[in-house]
Amino acid sequence: MGYLHERLQETFYLPAEEWKEVDHLIYGLDDYTSYDAGRVRDLRFRAIKEAFLHHYSNNLFYKKHCQENGISPEDIRGEEDFSRIPLIPDRFFKEYPSENPRELYEWLYAVSSVDIGEFDFRGKKLHEFLSWAEKRLNGVVNHSSGTTGKFSFMFRDEITSKRMFYAADKTLLFSVATPDDDAHFIYPGPTKTHLTLGRWIAEGTRIFDENHRHFLTDKPLSIDILRIMAGQIQGMGDKLKLAVIKKAMEKGQFKLIKLLQEMDRNGKQVYMLSFPFQIYDLMEKMEKEGVYLNLGESNSVILTGGGWKIHENRKVSVEEFSNKIEEFFGIPAANYRDLYGMSEMNGLALDCEHRYKHLSPWIYPMVLDENDEMVGYGEEGRFAFLDPAANSYPGFIVTGDKVRLLERCPECGREGIVVEGEISRMVGAEAKGCGNLMRDLMVEEMR
Repeated sequence: MGYLHERLQETFYLPAEEWKEVDHLIYGLDDYTSYDAGRVRDLRFRAIKEAFLHHYSNNLFYKKHCQENGISPEDIRGEEDFSRIPLIPDRFFKEYPSENPRELYEWLYAVSSVDIGEFDFRGKKLHEFLSWAEKRLNGVVNHSSGTTGKFSFMFRDEITSKRMFYAADKTLLFSVATPDDDAHFIYPGPTKTHLTLGRWIAEGTRIFDENHRHFLTDKPLSIDILRIMAGQIQGMGDKLKLAVIKKAMEKGQFKLIKLLQEMDRNGKQVYMLSFPFQIYDLMEKMEKEGVYLNLGESNSVILTGGGWKIHENRKVSVEEFSNKIEEFFGIPAANYRDLYGMSEMNGLALDCEHRYKHLSPWIYPMVLDENDEMVGYGEEGRFAFLDPAANSYPGFIVTGDKVRLLERCPECGREGIVVEGEISRMVGAEAKGCGNLMRDLMVEEMR
C-alpha cells in the first residue's frame, strides 16, 4: 500500500461500524469496475431503499413531494419500483428565495435531510455565509458558475463529502495508473473558492501534501468576481477587473508550461485535471513555444471533463485530442481519460481505454423520454439517476443532459453501466458548468 493510498484512507474513510448499505459499495469494493454483478445489484437496491427511507423521514420538502406523488418507502419492493421514486430537477438547487443569508438558511433547513442547527450567522456577505454553513455541516459547500444569472448551491455534510471525495480520488487517481509516492497533482485553476470544481479540487486533493499539489493561483475567487466572469458587468470598474482576470489566466498558462517542463526534467509523475479547451489552449501555446514533453516516461496521467467545445463554434474529436496529448505531453492514449460528473452526483463516469464512460456502481442511472418515462438501453434521452451516497440532500435527480446508456461496455469487458458517445444538453436546458464560464473567458486568446 503506497503513501497516497494510506492518505486516502486516513482522510476520507468512514469506519466500518458507521457504514450504511451504500458504503459497502464505496468503501467495500476493491475495484469499481471489477466485481460480482449480482452482489452489487443487490447492495445497490438495498442502498437506494435505505436512502429513500432516510430522506422521506428526515427531509420536510421531500416527504411532501413523495406524498403528493402517492409513494412511500414501503412501496419500493424491487428494482422495478425505482421508476416510482420522485425525482428532483437539477435546477431545484437554485430555487432558493434570495441570497439573503437568513432566507437562504431557511430554504436550506427545509430542503436538507440532516440537522443544520439554529441560525446564528452574524455577517451579511454571501461567501461568508457559505463558509459558516460549511463549518456547521462539517462538510463542503459549493455553487455553480452562475452563468444563467443565479447560482445553484449544494450543501454536503461530512458523510456525503467523505463518500464523494473517497470515490472520486479512488476513481481518478487509482484507476488509470498507480501513483507513486512522489506523484504531483496539477489543477490549472483557483481553489480558494466555493465554485464547484475549484472547491472540490481543494478538498479532494488533501491526500497530497502542499509541495505535491499545484494550482493556478492562491488568490480567492469571490462570488462578486464570478458575477463579472459570468458577464454581469456594471461599469468601467468591472470591465477593468475582467481584463485583469483574463490577463492572469493567460499568464497562468505560461506558468503551467514552465511547471510541466520542470516536472518532465526531474522525471516526476504528474496527474493533471482540467477542461478539454484549457488543455487544448495549452497545447497551442506549447506549439508556438516549441515545447514537447515526455511525461509518459513517468507514467503521468491527464484527465479532462466538461465537453468538447474548444472554440466558440468548433469541437474536436476524442481521437484528435488524444493524439495531440501524445504529441505534446508524450502521454499515451491509455493514460489520457475523460470523465463525466456533475455537482449533484456523488460518483463519476470515467473513460475506459475504448472511450466508454463507466458509471460508479452505486449510481442507478435512467434515461427518460419527453414524457419522463424510462427508455431502454441504447436509446437516447434525458439523464436521471438515483444516488444513495447523498446523505444531506435527496440524490434522486433528473438533469438536462442528453445521454445514451449501455448495460455494459462492448469493448473492455469490465462491469458497470456505461455512457456511450457524446453527452449533450437537451433542447431548452440551460448551458451549464464551470467549463462554460472559463472557456468564455479564454475564447478571445484562443481565436
